[in-house]
Amino acid sequence: MAVRIRMLESAQREAMAPHAERWAVHALDTTGVDWVDWEDGVRAAYAFSDVRWPGRVLRTASPLALARALFLARVNEQPGDENRALAGLLRQMQFAVDGAIERRFGQPARTAVHRGVFQPVDIVAAADAVESAVAETLASARLFDDPIGTRDSAVATARSLTGRRVHSLSRVVPAEWQTWRLHLGGRGEAAWGAYASFFGEIAGDGMAGSGWRRRAEMVAKAQSAGWWYPSLDFVLVAEPPVMVRTERAAGMPPRLHCATGPAIGWRDGWRLYFWHGTRVPGWVIEEPLVERVHAEANIEVRRCAIEAIGWHEYIAQAGLSLVDTADDPGNPGFDLQLYDLPERVWGTPARVLLATNGSAERDGNRRRYGLPVPSDVSTAVHAAAWTYGLTGDQYLTMNRRT
Repeated sequence: MAVRIRMLESAQREAMAPHAERWAVHALDTTGVDWVDWEDGVRAAYAFSDVRWPGRVLRTASPLALARALFLARVNEQPGDENRALAGLLRQMQFAVDGAIERRFGQPARTAVHRGVFQPVDIVAAADAVESAVAETLASARLFDDPIGTRDSAVATARSLTGRRVHSLSRVVPAEWQTWRLHLGGRGEAAWGAYASFFGEIAGDGMAGSGWRRRAEMVAKAQSAGWWYPSLDFVLVAEPPVMVRTERAAGMPPRLHCATGPAIGWRDGWRLYFWHGTRVPGWVIEEPLVERVHAEANIEVRRCAIEAIGWHEYIAQAGLSLVDTADDPGNPGFDLQLYDLPERVWGTPARVLLATNGSAERDGNRRRYGLPVPSDVSTAVHAAAWTYGLTGDQYLTMNRRT
């Protein structure tokens, strides 16, 4: 009987980062899908759950098109219909793998892999951001407002599902209709594949006869495309994005970001904007204006928009009041500037410290950036010290920062 592994060895810990990196790249992969492999995985999930394969697969162009198609085809969760959606049932194969991992590996080992593999890939995949974008679009926009490719894909798919003309093209989806949430995330759920496959690599032969690694491979195949919606009657699947733009911070996996346009887009024209990993409205990237910043309700969006404008430019355009200025003792040759920040910007009274990065960017320039600080910080030096958790006197004696 295999010995239960409680703690990871040092070599296994060192292997987590490159393993997460490979799966992070997969999560945002724009290459085509091996549809034979994908169907093998989906069929295996049906078989494991002892559910008849419906024999009918339809593709949509994007997650939004998939959700729209379900609504137009009047697929719903009303009593008598909800058991035809199989997302929960078909996760049984995934749960079986989780159980096998739990029996083979102790809590400390599982926690370490969750932190070192699952979480980094989950952040990169941005599945929650895509799901929230679909939810917001369904609740606030009509099909007519979508890109024409999304409309065409949704309508064609719904017609294939129903065999008839579809209606409700100009109707906002009612809030109580939540059928689309019964999907599986495809590449957006790559974090679980990374987690399970890492254990598969380090398990050795102790579980060779259990079949759990084979099941993990089948789940990964089933999740190798975009969103998919399994039911007793059909399988609806969305294609993965065709365009992804990312950035890399030192020592970190890639994250969605583009300062000049959308960061992720599908072939039907649906696209989303990200600023350093945070999803933002298109205006933040395309037309960031001070007036829009001050009218924006979401604090994170306001922060991203100010960064897109540039703190130095924002301060000038917004006419912020200068409170104090001083030479930066942690960055010789550059100064610190402390400004009052209007309460409407951050939601509470605050000030902002304008400072210069301690090291040059790739283009050789030093980036000016703003750091919000409490409203009772009275001097620029004390504000800089506060950002480091230091006193003003301690900051005055620190070495050059980076």
